[in-house]
Amino acid sequence: MKKFAALLTLLMMIGCTASFAQKHKKRKKNKSDTPTEAQLMAFKASYTKLLGDSLQIPREKRDTVAAMQVQFLLKRMKISDDKSLSKEDKEVRYGMLENDKYMHLGAILSMEELQRLEAFETRQKKRQKEMEKERQDQYNQQAEQRRQYNQRYNRGYGGYGGYNGY
Repeated sequence: MKKFAALLTLLMMIGCTASFAQKHKKRKKNKSDTPTEAQLMAFKASYTKLLGDSLQIPREKRDTVAAMQVQFLLKRMKISDDKSLSKEDKEVRYGMLENDKYMHLGAILSMEELQRLEAFETRQKKRQKEMEKERQDQYNQQAEQRRQYNQRYNRGYGGYGGYNGY
């Protein structure tokens, strides 16, 4: 009877694990990186507010510029998600997309407004690169500290405990 109960318990555990794995796999497969409509609307609203507050773009142009920004953001995401493109091809397409974006914005905004928008985006990109570099430096510093710790206590380099091969 004990063997039967143990076997039954084992089979139930295997079944539960398989069921969990299937659910997790389905959830992962259905996950999409495309933003929801609510997220797009929230981005558009905050971008419209930014255009008015920081860049003093006239009210009648804000919604159009924000809608174009959302449209180009979605195109950029499609390029980013395309696994068939190499990094260099993606950079070329990003450049072409930026040129196209500024061409369309140039038809809506005055030269002064377009220059303010470009300067703002340049500052944002620079700030983003600085933050990314800072994160990478912090990661490298932590990795170096882990490496020194492991080396000091001979972990992961063969041997046992404090034995250093002498």
